Amino acid sequence: MDKNWQLINERQEGLSVIETILFSKGITQKEEIGEFLSDKPQKTYDPFLIKNMQESIACIKKYVKEKKKIVIFGDYDVDGVCASTLLMQFFSHITNSIDYYIPNRFSEGYGLNKAAIDYIKEKMGGELIITVDNGVSCVEEVAYAKQLGLEMIVTDHHNPGEKLPECLVINVKQQEDTYPFKELCGCGVAFKLAQALQRIFDLPKTVLNPLLDIVALATVADIVPLVDENRTFVKYGLDIINKDKRLGLSVLRKVVGLHDKKITAGRIGFVLGPCFNAAGRLEDAKLGVKLLLETSYEQALKLANTLYTLNRERQQLQEEGEADCKAVVEQQYIEDDFLVVRADHLSEGVIGIIAGKIKDIFYKPTLVVTKGEEGYLKGSGRSIKGINIFEELCKVSDLFIGFGGHEMACGFSIKEQRLDELREVLNKRAGEIKASDPNVFVPKLEIITELTGEELTVDLIREVEKLEPYGMGNSRPVFVIKNIKVNPQWTKACGSNKTHLKFSGSHGDCILGGIGFSLAEKYEKLQYPREVHIAFNPEINEYNGKIKPQMMIQDLKTNDL
Repeated sequence: MDKNWQLINERQEGLSVIETILFSKGITQKEEIGEFLSDKPQKTYDPFLIKNMQESIACIKKYVKEKKKIVIFGDYDVDGVCASTLLMQFFSHITNSIDYYIPNRFSEGYGLNKAAIDYIKEKMGGELIITVDNGVSCVEEVAYAKQLGLEMIVTDHHNPGEKLPECLVINVKQQEDTYPFKELCGCGVAFKLAQALQRIFDLPKTVLNPLLDIVALATVADIVPLVDENRTFVKYGLDIINKDKRLGLSVLRKVVGLHDKKITAGRIGFVLGPCFNAAGRLEDAKLGVKLLLETSYEQALKLANTLYTLNRERQQLQEEGEADCKAVVEQQYIEDDFLVVRADHLSEGVIGIIAGKIKDIFYKPTLVVTKGEEGYLKGSGRSIKGINIFEELCKVSDLFIGFGGHEMACGFSIKEQRLDELREVLNKRAGEIKASDPNVFVPKLEIITELTGEELTVDLIREVEKLEPYGMGNSRPVFVIKNIKVNPQWTKACGSNKTHLKFSGSHGDCILGGIGFSLAEKYEKLQYPREVHIAFNPEINEYNGKIKPQMMIQDLKTNDL
């Protein structure tokens, strides 16, 4: 599908390329620019600005002093695994009466549940439960825990509902919270709790610094904006990861083939993070916690190999499921504007990833549904920019047994006989949105500014690298060079299936080269043009001791922007 190119900035006289990028992000003051580009950012905030932090610390201090059992209740994704690990590691400095519990995705589902609460009280001897990355919507479950005599503290980062659990809640998104940054992940919230405890227990700051690697892992993997305090966490955390300070991550780097590569936010998002998620999707998320806490090399290697193997299995299941769902859409629902695909053979653990892939292929909001327990269906969804999938589900909430999510993703359970009704109403609603604004259903490619061939230098790319880490809220900048003369002799399809494009051309006196993944067919459809506009990410190509700039081509076209 052709993308709609959107040029964000015309070049302003007197502004460098880096300043143009930062200005587009609203970063214009000298101090802000210095902070954003610094290797040692300072932006962070007092944890006691968070509502209920003071009361929560007092409660925890009481349980620590009385040597009562504290249990961390986490989630089965990377964020929950990291948050559980963080508090387990931190609490080891102040108490021996600490343990953790992570529910099974398939038998227990997301968040607190009564069976788990019973187990924590009766089998683990828990007296205080601290949730991480979940709990803000668990009103009934918290009430049940309190009936059993358990104390509860909820730490979470998800949007609170109209009614909060009747316990201490630490969530920067709740009403009357004065914390200045609202985009922390669950592990980020857990770190703020640890910061507050460090001060109250008068511990050295050296107990906090080693935790930043897992804060960075969670922050990137949970796709929260990499700006403000999150940027501080990730920059310091990446430095720790690259110094191999944590045995489990160091061993995992070797197992996945990154031992000699610099760990970036991208490599967390696409390589390391999915290994932890695979454990929760296919087996047991506690494997991830064990790896992050492990001190034995032999055990760490065993756990890392298990996570790697599970992720390979997840990838295979995903690829097969993606092909199946794509075929279903093409055969039955190609005219629909909101895709609802049922695939009973798929594992519940991979339907969210597959929904995201199908959404990308057809650029339509997508739900993928599979068989759940007790005859119900379980579903997961991903959306496109401009359609808030959570709000759309809220409008038809009576159709669901339960649901949750945010603007771009959702999860739900539904009775089998109501699925067709859900498909019909969502498709009708998407059609209305399309009729009022057809551009919502056209994929966008945001281009930061135009360059000339002369400006694409190694020095420029080194400067642009200072904008890392890239991720949500700080995307890798895309540039455009217009009217590049194609060298047809060296521009050709490449790769084992000849699906990729190796490009060569010139702009003025400059020779330009690049790679466009899956763009050979697009180039062919353009009928092998003599001149093209190319949208690209700039990268450095090192080969045989030679260093030169290279375009990682995102798209190409012949018509004007």
